Amino acid sequence: MCKAQVAREIYDHFLSLLDRGEIPIKLRQSEIVGTVQDDPFDFWVGEMLHDALPDYEVLHSGKLTTPDILIRNRESGAILGLEVKKLIQKANGADPRGLTMDFNSCVPCGKAMIKVGDDLHEVPCFYLFALLKPDSSSIVTLVLMDGDFLNYDFNLHKEAKTANTSSYGHGPYGEGSVRSRAMYTYPNLLNSKLVPFFLNKILILKKVDAEILNLQDSCSTIIEREDVFENIFKYSVIDGAAVQNGDQPTVIRGIFDACKKRVKKARVASTPRIEPL
Repeated sequence: MCKAQVAREIYDHFLSLLDRGEIPIKLRQSEIVGTVQDDPFDFWVGEMLHDALPDYEVLHSGKLTTPDILIRNRESGAILGLEVKKLIQKANGADPRGLTMDFNSCVPCGKAMIKVGDDLHEVPCFYLFALLKPDSSSIVTLVLMDGDFLNYDFNLHKEAKTANTSSYGHGPYGEGSVRSRAMYTYPNLLNSKLVPFFLNKILILKKVDAEILNLQDSCSTIIEREDVFENIFKYSVIDGAAVQNGDQPTVIRGIFDACKKRVKKARVASTPRIEPL
């Protein structure tokens, strides 16, 4: 199973659902959602893919587990992970986060570690980013992306899995504990200021994978990612919903440079305040 081919099948199915520029969705009613972690959008994505991909098993990983969905080829047994990230559009049309979004205690990556039975396996991982309308009735921005686009360092990903620690015996009675939990923020693909992405429905593949799949004619943009070692990695932005005019793709460099310009800010404790008598 070629991971890029499976991603393309997923992407093509999303495009088949397009209706006047949006992808309609139907979420479970709030009263039958089990817990805060039981996200009805994740459930909808899994059920939709289950119906759309008869050659694959579509399995939910469980609450607070990454990746959210596992897609396994019924014949070969090859597995692709799919992590689902969603935001709700603000009333003014913008996304609610801006530069970055939370990835909680897990660094995004193009690989993920899973168990098949009791055996550990490394599997490729894609990310599905969706910006929903304020009433959650449809997807207005969709980005299906190779996880390496945000981070190709699998060791960094694995280190983050065990970075959280707890200490005990806290407090004057020694009954408390302190949980040190690392929280990671990485670029927000749903940022309304990212023109190549916002309000579009796109697939981001390594340029070489897009060429293997003969997707050059649907490539609107080439994004060059330069790492801290000055290596350049090229990614193709596939926009199957747009009418291509035959021009050469636009080349973009430094698409997330604004994230690099962030500086550390002093943390200030939030304290209740009332006016004096």
